Amino acid sequence: MCYPLSTESVTRQVSTDPAPSTSGTPAHYPRPPPTELLQLEPDEGQRLREQQLRTFSFFQLRVHLKRGQNLVAMDKNGLLSGTSDPYVKFKAGGRLLHKSRIVYRDLNPVWDECFTVPIEDPFQPVQIKVFDYDWGLQDDFMGSCHLDLTALELGRTQDLVLCLRDPGKPTQDMGEIVLNVTLWPKSQEDKEQHFTLAASAALPGSMAPW
Repeated sequence: MCYPLSTESVTRQVSTDPAPSTSGTPAHYPRPPPTELLQLEPDEGQRLREQQLRTFSFFQLRVHLKRGQNLVAMDKNGLLSGTSDPYVKFKAGGRLLHKSRIVYRDLNPVWDECFTVPIEDPFQPVQIKVFDYDWGLQDDFMGSCHLDLTALELGRTQDLVLCLRDPGKPTQDMGEIVLNVTLWPKSQEDKEQHFTLAASAALPGSMAPW
C-alpha cells in the first residue's frame, strides 16, 4: 500500500492507472483536528479545491522527483534476481514536461531532480511513466501512474508516494515513485509574461533569459 509521506495529509494519496484518489482540506480553510476529519463528506474537500482552481487561469507546478522504491527488474541475471536502468518521463496533454536521468543497475534509484513547468489546465492529470533503458533496443516499460493536480492544495508543498501500475499486468506490484510537489496559482500578468518570454526564446538567434 502507498501512503503520503506527510503526516498533514487527510487521507492516503495513491496514484494508480488510470486515476488517483486523494482528499483533503483547502489551504485557506481551517483544518479540523484528526478526530473530526472522518465526519466530513468524502467529496467536500475535492469540490472546494476544484472551485478554487477555477478562479485562476495559470499555475506553476514544481516537482521534486526524489526516488523510486522496489521497482521491477527488467534485466534478468537469473531466475530470481535482476536489475533495471530506470528513468522517468512526465507528460501532460501529450507534451513532455521532463525526462529524468538514467540510474543504472538500481531498483531503488535516487534521482533527486527538480523541475518547474507552467500549467494552464490543472484538470488534466500529469502522466508519469518509468522505463528501463536498453542500449540499442526499445526501452522496457516499468509502470505508470497519474498525478492528479486537483487533489493538491494550492501553495502547499506535499510529499507523495505514487504506486506504479501496468495495465497489462493489473495484479503485479511495480513499485513506487516518491515525489514532492507544489502547485502555485499565478496571475494573468504572469501568464502573459511567461508566453512572451517563451516566444522570444524560440526566435532564431535569440538568447534565453538568465
